[in-house]
Amino acid sequence: MKNEHEIVKILHEEEKLGQFQSKIQNTYKKLKIPNISLDKKSNPKSYMLLNTKIVTTEDIESGNIEKLRLIKGEVKAVTLLTDKTYIIKHKGENGITRVEEEIKKMGLPFEYNAIKSPSTFYPLSIRVASLLATKKVFGWDDNQMKEMGRMAPKNSVFTKLLLRYLISLKKMAKEIPRHWKRHYTIGLMDPGELHEDDKHLIIRLRDFNTHPIMCTYLSGYFIGTVELLSDFINLTIEEVKCMHKGDDYHKFIIRWE
Repeated sequence: MKNEHEIVKILHEEEKLGQFQSKIQNTYKKLKIPNISLDKKSNPKSYMLLNTKIVTTEDIESGNIEKLRLIKGEVKAVTLLTDKTYIIKHKGENGITRVEEEIKKMGLPFEYNAIKSPSTFYPLSIRVASLLATKKVFGWDDNQMKEMGRMAPKNSVFTKLLLRYLISLKKMAKEIPRHWKRHYTIGLMDPGELHEDDKHLIIRLRDFNTHPIMCTYLSGYFIGTVELLSDFINLTIEEVKCMHKGDDYHKFIIRWE
């Protein structure tokens, strides 16, 4: 098990991601790709505006290869590996094969076993495709996808080590923006707004308009993270603002007893 000094070293290395993100942004500028994810008051059914082309839920779920690839940004492979762990636990190796086949139908050939390192970056479109394929293949509803998200931080060795270093929910709330940047090259997370007396935590995510399934998954992920740092009971989460519904940003409220 890594001690705190080793974890701090990992965190310093992760800061190099900032340089990577700058390169990504420069690439977008050269290609004349907008730096924002979506016009603030767009159609709720649309979740990416890129070079005047609208990508709808129906487009991606029907496997429109070109529009699926328009989802910009990258994400660390560890997020895909937690998908793999969860699928194997509940559906076995055959479940992985079925999900990979469905992803291929979407026009994005991908194999979980091809991931060489959890720190490798993959297109965010693959991350969305993994969740969509999982939901479709197994017929899971939103609650089941949220549960998949809830278990993700518990299946990630790095996340568990990081949370052990952070120690408290208060410190974790403060570190939310940095934690987000370690995993995603797009989106801005505000520091968590912790109200201990009123027993709730507010999380705001900006400039992250990819697909509604990410809201469902992240709702579970946030719950799972709080569970690792507390002994609260009856945790609930509500997304009171959502960019897919025309709001300027996503706002989640976690409550407990």
